Amino acid sequence: MADVMTTLRPLVGKVTTVPHDEITAERRFEDLGRWGSLAAVRLLSAVEQQYGISLSLSAFMRIETVGELADRIGGLLRVGGASGP
Repeated sequence: MADVMTTLRPLVGKVTTVPHDEITAERRFEDLGRWGSLAAVRLLSAVEQQYGISLSLSAFMRIETVGELADRIGGLLRVGGASGP
């Protein structure tokens, strides 16, 4: 997860305008500034583009923290793929 967090934090920061050094694995998306459905879709798109993975919107919306997202990305990178609902 550490390697994914290194690249994920700036993506989250760009979407939410929260400085990336304030974004931790425990940080809940709902507690980030400017978080809403549009920000969620923007982050999902950025994640898919950055890591070359596919994550369904429904699976993405169930993720509550930055660390959970990093874990999901790491898992998808290990199996090389996509995540459905």
